[in-house]
Amino acid sequence: MPLKAMLMALSVAVIWGINMLTVKGAVAEIPPFMLTAIRFAAVAILLIPFTRVPRGRMGRLAIISVTFGSLHFGVLFFALSMIDAGPVAIIVLLGVPFSSMLATYFFNDRLGWKRLSGMSLAFVGVTIMFWDPTMTDLQLPLLLVVFAAFMWAVANVMIKKLGDIDTFQLNGWMALFATPQLLILSLAFEPGSVQAVFDASWVAWANLSFTVVMSSIVAYGFWYHLLKTQDVNAVVPWSLLAPVISVLGSFVVFDEAFSMLKIIGGIVVLCGVTVIMLRKPVQRKTQGMD
Repeated sequence: MPLKAMLMALSVAVIWGINMLTVKGAVAEIPPFMLTAIRFAAVAILLIPFTRVPRGRMGRLAIISVTFGSLHFGVLFFALSMIDAGPVAIIVLLGVPFSSMLATYFFNDRLGWKRLSGMSLAFVGVTIMFWDPTMTDLQLPLLLVVFAAFMWAVANVMIKKLGDIDTFQLNGWMALFATPQLLILSLAFEPGSVQAVFDASWVAWANLSFTVVMSSIVAYGFWYHLLKTQDVNAVVPWSLLAPVISVLGSFVVFDEAFSMLKIIGGIVVLCGVTVIMLRKPVQRKTQGMD
């Protein structure tokens, strides 16, 4: 990769790593569904004026807004309001093996024994983290993170089926559709969420601003540009730096406790995801194809 591309990839990893911490800080003051709704509303306001209407794709974008907006980000932010940022940053990596599993069905990809081994390692690592005594009372939020990771994989399949679409167009219109869903969830399950928004400190708003501008717009813009211009196998491994930054940052910023099972489980997950990312999927041959 050229130096410019490497710097862009590093920037994405750093932004995504810090983003987990900023979200954790923001949900301490603003309820998670309301926070996610505000995030998507801001993204829509910033991007839609500069994009064209995705004619013929509005229905599919609306469905993606449910999986990617409400069921991934909404659930992930909800889990972050109950659990430390470090474990979340690791467990959400299950989206990678989930994506591989879905690709075998929807895109005729063949996993191969090495990628299957990587998937197994990733799930074993998460299971080890579940065994940690400090996680005994946190099984529900941990399972919610696993669910959010699966919804990320589902959304990726749906986005790939959309075909070639501008990144800002995708993010902007998806955000517009997701905003009312999350507002309804907040009003239904988060009493006092509106007042919490008005009472939030400047720190919470700064954290939210970072999530909107740096993560949703800058990082994803860089990421999709890299995927289009560079070899995917050279780009994707850089994303593994993000959870490492999140875990170290959570220790420094939030003084989160570490245990041997958390460390071992996290390392096993990272190893498994690395194997999956570095193994290029091979498509099965079908009848009528050379």
